Amino acid sequence: MKPLLILAMLAVVSPAAAFAEWCDPPIAPTPTTPELAHDFREEFKDEFDQYFRDASLYTACLDAERVRVFQEMLITTQRYERFLNDSAKWSPSE
Repeated sequence: MKPLLILAMLAVVSPAAAFAEWCDPPIAPTPTTPELAHDFREEFKDEFDQYFRDASLYTACLDAERVRVFQEMLITTQRYERFLNDSAKWSPSE
């Protein structure tokens, strides 16, 4: 019964779960011929502009996810330390 009580307490005192964000990588414009680039200059310009906007959002997303994971690691390390300290006091029959 004690393990169940401990799990219930951990669920109550542990911080709310943070959900990982999926970061969609940008899709680079495909290489083209000089003739097509000349004929579709504006369209290709728009593709490159969109790529750089998407790449910027992607790197910002990765940075945010990195921060989230480091915060989660800190909290998990603290929880693990509490677990080790508490479990050292338990008798083998518990």
